Amino acid sequence: MSMRLTVMVMGLCFAASASIAQADVYKWTDADGRVHYGDQAKQGAEKVKIGPDSGEAAVTDNSPDPADKKKHAEECGRKRDRLSTYGKASRIVETDSLGNDKEYNDAERKQLIERTQKQVDEGCADVPAESSKAK
Repeated sequence: MSMRLTVMVMGLCFAASASIAQADVYKWTDADGRVHYGDQAKQGAEKVKIGPDSGEAAVTDNSPDPADKKKHAEECGRKRDRLSTYGKASRIVETDSLGNDKEYNDAERKQLIERTQKQVDEGCADVPAESSKAK
């Protein structure tokens, strides 16, 4: 009896996976920059073609959403402003969500500036500095 149950479950799983493979899949990025996938088209979502041969998803419509480009440019402006502020500051003190202050020593300040510079270099190379000003 358990062999019959196993075969039935395997058959159901196979049938379900075959029908899922035929469904449309959409990909979108939320306001926090997290990527989501789903079977319902959302505003700004891209249709994703599931490739059974490669096992990978390929984006079929890769035209950028103007709202996403604007958010990206604004975030780059904030990063560049932060980098400028860090570079001009003689000391950096951050306050966490509990109200605790953390003052950076010279070595930590230098690392913070280097890390922020790397974020700007890697994430904002496609955004001209003058068009990324936060508004």
